[in-house]
Amino acid sequence: MWSSWGDASNDKDENLRAIFLALLAMMLAIFWFLWSRKKCSKNPIPPLPPGPIGLPLLGYLPFLGTKLHREFTELARVYGPIYKLRLGSKLCVAISSPTLLKEMVRDHDTVFANHVPTTAALVGSYGARDIAFAPYGPDWRRLRMVFVSKMLSKTNLDDSYALRREEVHKSIGHIYDRIGIPIDLGKLAFSTATNNVMRMLWGGTILK
Repeated sequence: MWSSWGDASNDKDENLRAIFLALLAMMLAIFWFLWSRKKCSKNPIPPLPPGPIGLPLLGYLPFLGTKLHREFTELARVYGPIYKLRLGSKLCVAISSPTLLKEMVRDHDTVFANHVPTTAALVGSYGARDIAFAPYGPDWRRLRMVFVSKMLSKTNLDDSYALRREEVHKSIGHIYDRIGIPIDLGKLAFSTATNNVMRMLWGGTILK
């Protein structure tokens, strides 16, 4: 009899503890909801474009395959030329329309100039000091002026035409030498573009 009464008492304590934890979780959820709503009312966030719903913490990463260009093309077909998706904890906005891209990089370039570089970009650019990852400002404008005047001027491009033509001929010859053998055109195009840039910079190549 005492054993039965003790078991019933333990079950009652367990039920009270479960009810208490459930009420505490509900109170915390309500508090977080009210706090986030109050914060959003003070700093309203503009409406975001549509996009796929991912998983908590992981976002849409588990649903992406190896052929990202096809994945993003399919997403643009479903959600339109501009859509959002979460990659882990990062909120990303993808643009697949040339008109929207032109408006972003030309008409509103200063608005989209500053962005948070990745760790790899910080290491590769010595602390985001190159033209690709440096914040918009006087230093970046000087880098752009040097880049346009020294590297992309008509004189320099004309002088390096023979080097670029030679690298393209090498790539075409590589294709002819492998007739009947599958070729990774993406890898070939990447190596050709990289070798062209390297030839223009210091006259040598790093990829074969």
